[in-house]
Parts: sequence; C-alpha cells; structure tokens
Amino acid sequence: MADNVNKLLIVEHDAAVAALVGKVAEDAGYGVASAASGAAFVQLLESFHPTLIVIGAHLPDTNGSELLTSLGARACTANILLIGSGDGMSAAAHELGTARGLAMCGTLEKPLAAAELWTKLTALLHRGTDLDADDLRRGIAGGEFTPHYQPKVSRVAGGWVVDGVEVLARWQHPRLGLVMPNRFIPLAERTGIIADLTSTMLNAALRQVRAWQEEGLTLTCAVNLPPGLVTDSSFPDRVAESLAENGVDGSRLVLELTETATIQNPTATMAILTRLRVKGIGLSLDDFGTGYSSLTQLYQMPFGEMKIDKSLVMNVPQSREATTMIASLIELAHNLGLKVCAEGVENREALDALAKMKCDRCQGYFISRAVPASEVASFAARWNQEHATVPASKAAVTSNAPGFMAPRSMHHASEIVSGS
Repeated sequence: MADNVNKLLIVEHDAAVAALVGKVAEDAGYGVASAASGAAFVQLLESFHPTLIVIGAHLPDTNGSELLTSLGARACTANILLIGSGDGMSAAAHELGTARGLAMCGTLEKPLAAAELWTKLTALLHRGTDLDADDLRRGIAGGEFTPHYQPKVSRVAGGWVVDGVEVLARWQHPRLGLVMPNRFIPLAERTGIIADLTSTMLNAALRQVRAWQEEGLTLTCAVNLPPGLVTDSSFPDRVAESLAENGVDGSRLVLELTETATIQNPTATMAILTRLRVKGIGLSLDDFGTGYSSLTQLYQMPFGEMKIDKSLVMNVPQSREATTMIASLIELAHNLGLKVCAEGVENREALDALAKMKCDRCQGYFISRAVPASEVASFAARWNQEHATVPASKAAVTSNAPGFMAPRSMHHASEIVSGS
C-alpha cells in the first residue's frame, strides 16, 4: 500500500467493536491501527498519520468530546467517524467536532452492522482523488487487478460446507494503494472497459479453479457479468474457449447478472444466456429484492439460482417482515426449480434462520470476507471441519451448484440456439 493512503485509526474500548471495524476496514483497503484508551490514541496519532479516525463514545481515561477538542487544537485533517451508543451524545459530539473545524463524516450507532460499516468506509476511500479510463487501461495491461474470493457455503445434512466462491476484483494502484470495486466498476462501465476487466477476472479465476482442482479442492466460481456482455453474440464462445484452455468444466463456472442486465434487450439476452446454459455454465440472478425485481425473469430466463440481496438478509432474523419475505422467496424459487443463495449473512443467528427456511447457499461476513486465493483452501478445510458433518469432497459435487440445474426454458434451447 502506498504511504499515507487509506490509514484508519480506531479508538474504542470495546474489543469486539474494534475488531469488527478493523476487519471490515482492512477488507476495504485501509491500513489499520487501534487504541483502547485516549493515551494510546495520542501516541498512535503522531506516528501512524491516519486519514480516517473512528472514535468510540466511551473510553476508560477520556471521552469522544475531549478527543475531538484535542484533535481540533492539533488542526487534524483526517476524516472522523463517530460510533454512538444510542444515548444521544453522538449528535452533540458531531456538532462539537464541526465547530472545531474537523472533517466530521457522520455517526454509526451500536450495534454495528458490517454491511453498513462497509458502505461508510468505502465511501470515504480516496477522497479528492480521480481515476480515468487511461488509469484503467494501464492497470489492466500492467496486471494491477487481482482477484479475491469470497467463500460460499451450501446447506447439507448436518451443517454447511464450503463448495464455492465469488470472485471480486481488487486494484493495487501504484499511487492510490488498494482501490475497491465501488471506485472503478462504474468508471469501467461508463468507458466501455468493463468487458476487458471482466475477461481479465474470468481468465484469472478459471486458472485458479484449475489450480484448486489439482490440489484436490473442487469449487464452483461465480463471476459477475456486466450488462453489455449479455448482448454480445461472441461472448459464449469466448467463455467456452477460456474454459477449455484452463481445463475447467462449465459446471464449475457460475455467471451472476442483475435484472437490469436482462431487460435491456430481452430477446438477445435470452439467446446468449441459453447458449451459456447449453455449455453447462451456471447462471444466477443477482441482487434479487432490490429495485423492481420482476418475477418474470425467474421463469422466462434460464437461471439456475436466485441470489437474495443483502439489504433483506442483514435484517434476519430480527425483522419479522424481512424473514417472512425471504421465506416466501425461497419457497417461490424452489417451486420454480431454482436454488437460492442469501448474501450478507453477518451472524450465526441469520445462518441458523436461513437453514430453517431451507436456503440452499449463503455468503457474507459471518462466513468470510473476500480473501486472496492463497487463503481459500485453508479456510475451506477449517470451516468444513467446524461446521459440517459430511466430507467436503462429497459436498462439493452435489447439485447445489447452480450449473447443475436444468432451467424451465431449457427445452427451448434448440429453438433459440444453433451451433452451440
């Protein structure tokens, strides 16, 4: 990481809260240091030079207001995020910091949710820096984009087993340090570079799947598919070539796409997706539960899986409404012959609730953040030993993978596709 880029300093007496903030921050691309007291905080402030400071409400030797007054006196330029405890003091502290000329960036109330924390921390990354198309092209050509993999678990008799991953791009920028997807994906889509970036990640992921296979670890790998590629008639053949070059069966690959991608040109999209399914590639409808989420896509398009968006999942089981909605979506999907994956699983209670609702797959921070390829095998072995009663090798070849599902519209394949 480049010096003085994305450094977060946590001052929080609650070790569990500090650990959660640190974990999410590291995944978002920050260098992290923490202090449990005001005295330790002052020492780190001088040596660490943070760009973002997260301040808890209660400390053993001081409080947030006193720290803000001290930071104002030091003319601190770091962004500052407060952690409130629901007692109303955080609003007053925020006003105090603003009055002292500090860059106050809001408040997160306890109990902290990893998804909300992630959104806030990534929004504060690289303030005042700009990226352009030339940066993207140079980064792709220079090999600066690397895949990270978020493990997925499938429900089996006796527990959950790791049998898949989702690949997520990370950009190690020479000037800005680690840049997260929310910074470069919109740019790549606007400039038309998203196809090259997707191909880069797809090829890297398939090479890694082959490497895992050679190590005896059989996983499905999901890759996000941008809207432009579902109307590109050459795309299915390019994917097939990449699978063949890397010696990976199509059933090991899952392409995830949102509803937005499917409605721009439904006729062309149907043809492309069906050609992909004929090649044995899994298809997953991503982010279901956000926006319009048309039910029509579930039975007209050849999907094998529905992914329920984290905005719903993160409220399970605390919200009766969210739990009822998810249970209904799972039942609907199963009746249509679809598997279901829940995103944004943040705690054991949510995982247990989803198991009772017969959700097929889950991913989220409770299971694992996105990790480098080198950490996946050890994580899978550790998780499967602790959370499953069946061998991982047996679970990895079950029909839970979306690529094994025969979609409702597959009998139309011969009518839509020729030469696949």
